[in-house]
Amino acid sequence: MTYEILSTPVNSPASLLFKQCLAEIDPENRLLNSAMNEVGGYFLFRSEEIPLSNNLWDRVLDRTKNVKSPSKISDEHDPLLSQLPITLRSHLKNNDVKWKSFKDVKVASLLPKENNEKLELIHVMPGAKIPQHTHEGNESFLVLHGSYSDEYGSYKQGSVQVRSDDHDHTPVGHAQTGCIGLAYTHGKIKFSGKFGKLLNLIAN
Repeated sequence: MTYEILSTPVNSPASLLFKQCLAEIDPENRLLNSAMNEVGGYFLFRSEEIPLSNNLWDRVLDRTKNVKSPSKISDEHDPLLSQLPITLRSHLKNNDVKWKSFKDVKVASLLPKENNEKLELIHVMPGAKIPQHTHEGNESFLVLHGSYSDEYGSYKQGSVQVRSDDHDHTPVGHAQTGCIGLAYTHGKIKFSGKFGKLLNLIAN
């Protein structure tokens, strides 16, 4: 499953950031990503050269002038940031990310929604439960810290699960560590439990 996700073409900022974190969070993923880069480099080195415009370098420099300077937030004073991949820490420190709290679960949208794609950071407190739900489209969920379990099994740091719209589940954060995960979804979440209609109005 990891290979399938890493090897699919990057077609949006959300898929790029998700794959960067997936490649970074686990040693096996890093090795796989490195091997894929080696193969890509092999073919790139043997491809035909394409002429570039004379002012390309100047245009690149002009664009870097508008890049935000790093935030003063320090990983040392934020226990959440210290648990995350470097790629994600950098994104969170350099962007205005707002959290939504749903009792013992916090959700932060990391990028503007694009073509029905969403990338969200989800923090489930120890022992907390996300109400029973499914999705309109596929969800890829990468465990960044801690672990969680649902009707289909238990999942630890570095694992990634892909759920389709026929997977109805109730994730529960680990009793001691809770769970921090990265969710890359296509379509809305659909709560299906006792208070599903009300939760769908709040979440979507």
